[in-house]
Amino acid sequence: MALGLDWTGAQLFELIERRLNRSLTAKFPLGGQVWNAFFESPEVAKTEIFDYCHNRPRDILIYVSHAIDLAKERRHLTIQLEDVDGARRRFSDNRFKDLGDEYAENYPQIALVLNRFYGLGRRFTPGGIESFIRKLLSDREIIDLCGGWIFEYQQMEQFVRLLYNIGFIGLKRPGQETRFRALGPQETSPPAVTDADEIEVHKSYWDALDLQDALVRELPEDSEFGRFGVIYDLPGGLNPTAYAERLDDLAVRLQEIPLGIEGARDFETAVGDVIKLCFFRALENVEERVRNANGSVIRDWIASNRAQTGFWSVMRQRYDATQIIWECKNYTDLKADDFHQVAYYSSKAIGRLVRQPHLAP
Repeated sequence: MALGLDWTGAQLFELIERRLNRSLTAKFPLGGQVWNAFFESPEVAKTEIFDYCHNRPRDILIYVSHAIDLAKERRHLTIQLEDVDGARRRFSDNRFKDLGDEYAENYPQIALVLNRFYGLGRRFTPGGIESFIRKLLSDREIIDLCGGWIFEYQQMEQFVRLLYNIGFIGLKRPGQETRFRALGPQETSPPAVTDADEIEVHKSYWDALDLQDALVRELPEDSEFGRFGVIYDLPGGLNPTAYAERLDDLAVRLQEIPLGIEGARDFETAVGDVIKLCFFRALENVEERVRNANGSVIRDWIASNRAQTGFWSVMRQRYDATQIIWECKNYTDLKADDFHQVAYYSSKAIGRLVRQPHLAP
């Protein structure tokens, strides 16, 4: 008798609800009521947790357990989106440790190799992986403890296949979603690696390894693992020095802008520079003085919210804030009319979050 090993979405959801129901004296009916009773924003939380865990049953159970513990620590009556976001680090640390333990028998000390990704980028080009392998093979600790198998995977394609097979990385083709190893018997072999591919670390390990939101094309030969610092992926092609100078200039400009109508346009321009320079990893497609369909409403600035973690991610989940509106006020005391104005600017289509920068007294 052959049994399928794949979980359908309905089966997986029922499993989680049964586990949640087990601790309750009065049981909720299955089919969504259990989940809704535990989570403040049930649909958003479900999407966030299930997608993050790649629909792996064990991972989802662990993640939900961490979220419950965090909600209890914060004395929340239900699990809020902040608890879901905060539980991610705990889950990531545990998941990373389990990954190393799971494959230690076949690949002794593989956790040591995976630890060498610490502080690097979330995505690599094939050339970036080749650079990473070269540094591995010059690392005395890696050679001493992993020498029994690491040389068999010194070719880029073999190394990527190994990391793909254990679920650590996925492959992203241009214009396509990242493909990770599937669960169950349908997975045969990973796709071939091409020069146009990006190799992406699975998001469940981002927090444990403190990975930066950057694409690694090459690693400096004279830097050691764990000491690479920030991998710069700065806006407008700026180098770190030019970026720091732009920030310093912006701080001076903000101090010199006069209050009121006289400095209103300069203040609006400065706010746009703040968005572009300080939030470039989370907010994209920043546009100035955006009009609505009939031209009757002008929003000073609007930006697309593409954040995957942190504050802006929670705002997108809680308020459907796929677009962030910025309405600039070049004075210190906001009035009721100002809040009515920004409420009018928001909509169901772009979300219910508006930022109103103004000069603090």
